[in-house]
Amino acid sequence: MIIDGHAHAAGEFLKPESIIDNLDKFGVDKVILVPGELGSEKSYFLPNLAKLFPANNVVKVTNLLSKLVIKIAGTAKQIPKGNEHVFNLVQRTNGIVIQFIWMTQQIENPIEYLNEKFTEWEFKGVKLHQCWENYSVDSDFFRTVAEWTEKNNLPLFIHLYSDNDVNQLIAYKKEHPKLKLIIAHLFGLEMFIEHNCKDENLYFDISTMQLTSTKRCLEAIKFVGATNVTFGTDTPYGKDNLKKNIDRIRNLDISIWEKELILGESMRKLLRI
Repeated sequence: MIIDGHAHAAGEFLKPESIIDNLDKFGVDKVILVPGELGSEKSYFLPNLAKLFPANNVVKVTNLLSKLVIKIAGTAKQIPKGNEHVFNLVQRTNGIVIQFIWMTQQIENPIEYLNEKFTEWEFKGVKLHQCWENYSVDSDFFRTVAEWTEKNNLPLFIHLYSDNDVNQLIAYKKEHPKLKLIIAHLFGLEMFIEHNCKDENLYFDISTMQLTSTKRCLEAIKFVGATNVTFGTDTPYGKDNLKKNIDRIRNLDISIWEKELILGESMRKLLRI
């Protein structure tokens, strides 16, 4: 089974027909979606920074630009409606789309919202993104969402902003080993390794090839094992990302079983599907 573990409901994944067509084209079984730019069919060219700087966490650089663009455009306001759109896609794709709900500080009562939507939508995970909104890991908002996901045995997928946030998250994870946590784009991998912070519930997302070098992917596999590394494309951020990222995994110098784990088996087991 191949599962795209990180993509947005925009670009080629905006509409059910194009989602199904694109997944079928490359033999992908399911895709995890969160909101993107509401109503946008645009796909974005993303320079291959990881190839230029294979040893570096280049997302630190792209975070600066992303935060500025998002602030100017005000796209964070679209997230609650985007969650509704993703649920609509779940209903119209016969289980091909898996929903992770994106939590935002705009939601006045996070616990009430999560409980209500979990009952109604049966989403499979929760997402946080520190570029789209300004908050600390050491904040009531983060702790409220993280505690809810841990209590409900769901994964929390987080896009971190800075090294300081990584340090705070490492401290939090050591206090909460049962929290199922997915780190987007291998952000802070080197710091997790330095602090030897790993457990069976800590996962690293290796999307996308323009941001995560093959070198760093192999370091993640060596550190936590293929069972705790997940495949994603970050569609629509990058052209032809589905094909390019699948090819990248298949060409890694690892075993066939490790490739299968990364491409979907690890996520399937995590989500119990």
